[in-house]
Amino acid sequence: AKEFGACGFAAPPVDRIARRARVNKAMIYYHFPNKRALYTAIVREHFAPVVEKLAAIGARPAPPDRQLDRLIQTLVEAIDASKPFLPIFLREIADGAVHLGSEDLALLAGVFGAVRSVIAEGTRQKVFQPIHPALAHFTIIAPAIMFRATAPVRARIEATRGVVIPDADPSTVVKHLQMVARRMLARE
Repeated sequence: AKEFGACGFAAPPVDRIARRARVNKAMIYYHFPNKRALYTAIVREHFAPVVEKLAAIGARPAPPDRQLDRLIQTLVEAIDASKPFLPIFLREIADGAVHLGSEDLALLAGVFGAVRSVIAEGTRQKVFQPIHPALAHFTIIAPAIMFRATAPVRARIEATRGVVIPDADPSTVVKHLQMVARRMLARE
């Protein structure tokens, strides 16, 4: 994941990946028929558990606002747990997900689907106002991704310019995003 994150899909040769993993190249090819299969396994390893957790939140009976809070907490925890994966994800976004197959795209759709269904149920119950589901999804998830992904940039700004853009612990990020989501979805 670190090698693909640092260089993108095309750049790292399997030799370099093998050296970094401290295995020989033949061992990689024993388990994966090609580099794309290795990449796909990494993508799925990161997304599948998140989608399962989000689906479980939606399946448990709870008020939509509590489901939303749990959903946000799960998303932030997943982003924090997958720091090596963040660059891969951002590169895929920039490249239009050209290296992702239909099953990988289904996992991404599962994240969106979980957010959308909680918002739709909250709207149906008149807990949330009607809102565009994709905009709501990106309003929730994009700040968490960008905040974590920009940590090296913020560190460079501090080191070179002396301007501190403070980090935030996960609970602060969760509380902030929950507040923003509740305000966005609040019935007027």
